[in-house]
Amino acid sequence: MSNSLKNLEVGDTLPINRVKIDSKIYKKYNRLINEINPLHFNKKYAQKLGFEDIVVAGNFNYTFIPKWIIDWTGIVDSIKEIKITFEKPVYINEEIIHSGRIKDIYVKNNEKIAICEFNVKKINGQQVYHGKIKLLIEP
Repeated sequence: MSNSLKNLEVGDTLPINRVKIDSKIYKKYNRLINEINPLHFNKKYAQKLGFEDIVVAGNFNYTFIPKWIIDWTGIVDSIKEIKITFEKPVYINEEIIHSGRIKDIYVKNNEKIAICEFNVKKINGQQVYHGKIKLLIEP
C-alpha cells in the first residue's frame, strides 16, 4: 500500500489530471465498441440536435476517472465505487481537467475507506461532470 494513501487526511486534494479528447483515439473507440448512436460520430446529426459538435460518449469520458486514480495511487484495486453525474457535453479535441478532494475517511469491516469528491471542467471553467469515489486506503 502506498505511504501517500496511508497518510491521507480529510481536505487533502487529489492531483490534477488533464485529458485532451483526441479525435483519432475517439474514432477508434467508436469502431471498437460499434457505436450506433449518431450523436457520438456524426457532426451534422449532433448539430441538428443543438450541439456544437460530436458529443463524446459518457462511457468514454468515464474511463478517465479510474485511470486518473490508478495513476495516482499505483494500485489497480483501490477503487471500490464510482458515482458520476454528467452535466454538460464534452466535444472532440477539448481538454478536460479532473480535480478532487478527500471529503471523508472512515473504517468499516476493518478497512480504511476514503470518500473523494471530484469535478471535471473544461479549460474555460465550465463544469461537465462530477461525482464521488470510494477508495480503499488500507485493507
